[in-house]
Amino acid sequence: MYSVLIRNAFSIALSSGVIGFYILYGSTPLHAQGVSLANVDAGQCETDDVYTIAIHGGLTSLDGNHETKTSYLKPLLGEARSSLASGARAIHVVEAVISRMEDSGHYNAGKGGIANQDGVVELDASIMDGRELKAGSVAAVTSLRNPITAARLVMDKSEHVMIVGPNADSFARDKGGSVVDDAYFLYGGMNFSDVPLPADLAITPADENVSSDKVSFLGAWGGVSSEGDLNHILVVEEIQDDRAKVIYALGKYPVWGEGLYRRLDGVFVQSELKIKEPTDLGGYTLLYSLNSNDTLTLTATHPSLPNGKTVMTRQHLIPASDNKSGTVGAVVRDRCGDLAAGTSTGGYRAKTPGRVGDSPILGAGTYADNETAAVSAAGHGEFFMRYVVAYDITAMMKYTGSSVEDAATNLIKQKLRTKGLRGGVIAVDHSGNYVMTYNSDGMIRGVASNSQEPIVAVH
Repeated sequence: MYSVLIRNAFSIALSSGVIGFYILYGSTPLHAQGVSLANVDAGQCETDDVYTIAIHGGLTSLDGNHETKTSYLKPLLGEARSSLASGARAIHVVEAVISRMEDSGHYNAGKGGIANQDGVVELDASIMDGRELKAGSVAAVTSLRNPITAARLVMDKSEHVMIVGPNADSFARDKGGSVVDDAYFLYGGMNFSDVPLPADLAITPADENVSSDKVSFLGAWGGVSSEGDLNHILVVEEIQDDRAKVIYALGKYPVWGEGLYRRLDGVFVQSELKIKEPTDLGGYTLLYSLNSNDTLTLTATHPSLPNGKTVMTRQHLIPASDNKSGTVGAVVRDRCGDLAAGTSTGGYRAKTPGRVGDSPILGAGTYADNETAAVSAAGHGEFFMRYVVAYDITAMMKYTGSSVEDAATNLIKQKLRTKGLRGGVIAVDHSGNYVMTYNSDGMIRGVASNSQEPIVAVH
């Protein structure tokens, strides 16, 4: 199995007129222990020879190394294809594939889920069987190894569709779900734990008044210092026309003291968001610039610096494209002609505790109906809920006769893009036709079918 654990670090040392800008990388091996697709019940679906599976690992940016994520998907698709060929049911394959992705630690789901503002990993998931429109979902669970399995337990072992919070953790545990402690999660417990973030911190969802070229700036960036125990977070909280509200927070900082946050104003200059620090840093003036290519530039001005200033450029510590993405999902058409869909996520970094996105919401991030299609989404959850994206695709198919490709593509690349939505979907229809469409820089995705060997793509 492949694995990469990247821990970014950021420090600025204002001493002797020298400013340092550091990013550290480390790696830790992961050993995925997900459900073996070879053990999925076979021989249940042999009505015809048609089967299709599409999976996604969320949105991504143009730059960055995606090899770990894509390399994991291809053999997984091969296993799923073999299971479907042997007659496995769609709902079983969806659960097995997503649980494997949750266990891998490569995606923002399960083991790889990222923490909220309190440093706690809260996970959401849903699953839906298109044959009888049965479904289950969980939200804001914190101790479950496989939220997708918990969602399946809600569907099969209760009379409900959704259970949330600690009660969902307890329900899944009582029904046989695997429970883990905080140490299991790769990105929990270390995120901004020493930063006294304001209680009213919230990333305001983009609306129709925010132009699409500015939407990607909404989100949070942060890391852990390479010198001492410093936590750092920069939040673009709200965008209004050409201005932005920004929060800059630090903990245990050697210059400003332990635990500080401040609200700053930002202004868009062409394709950059510029944020200026107050000039109370021993004569230094700092200007941060974020651009749409996910690059952070820090310009420091001081009389003692060569030419009066110095400029440093690095990639964002947490790229904007990763803040609201990394969600995983699967959609399947089996040899019975049944459809199923599932989605699992950790939300986005530094989200408000208790925030729930579209992934566990039927009709928003997940939907399956044998009459039309199975759909799983990735992107800005608030948008997908407001526009009921997954169901809208099936409704267009049902009421206008659109193909799954036309319905999904028109919605994602035309209607929603003009409203500032960044996102994508995978979908498969009752005949086994599939679509994987997005309007961002890229989406990690793959497909396999009775006539298609596994293929994986990013851009």
